[in-house]
Amino acid sequence: MRDRAQGFTLLEVVVAIAIFAAMYVLAQYAFTQALDHRDALREHSQQQEVRQRLLLFLSQDIEQIIARPVRDGFGELRPALHGDEESITFTRLGWANALDLRHRSQLQRVTYAFEENTLVRYHWPYVDRTVDTEAVRTELIDGVEKVRWRYLMQLPNDKWEWQEFWPLPQQDNVHPLKQSLPRSIELTLEFENGEQWHRFFRLVVNPWE
Repeated sequence: MRDRAQGFTLLEVVVAIAIFAAMYVLAQYAFTQALDHRDALREHSQQQEVRQRLLLFLSQDIEQIIARPVRDGFGELRPALHGDEESITFTRLGWANALDLRHRSQLQRVTYAFEENTLVRYHWPYVDRTVDTEAVRTELIDGVEKVRWRYLMQLPNDKWEWQEFWPLPQQDNVHPLKQSLPRSIELTLEFENGEQWHRFFRLVVNPWE
């Protein structure tokens, strides 16, 4: 007598389909999670890269500030450094000019400004500029909700005090060349996602004051 071929019962088929479906759902979930983590890591990496670039700009600029007043487009003498809570303008050393191939000095006039939730850097090709001298604009970091600059001064009694703007009113009658520089500059950035970025930068003393 021949053996009859045995097939799967309907219940066994349903169970097998359910197992494969569950495995597919789990695999799809794991794959989706991996993609999400990859995107999050990429976004975080790009964010860190932007902030490192920002820190590089700030460090190279602020830590090379020099007490060199400038003349604006109308010939008026302006302080080497002036700023408030949202912007700062100064003269810095160290603008690379290898072998003096470019017809300019190694001094540079720089402004950091807060525009439409973005921290922006401006620099000019010449320190003493004319009316038609155009600035070069560079967007450094966006998603910023608030910018706050502060300036550290040393009081006559050797105490230290943070100021919200520079130069101080008592320096109005002092020649711009002899106006003091702050001893340190503080920058705080508050981002739209609630994060906060905080840095201090040291300055050199004005040798002419």
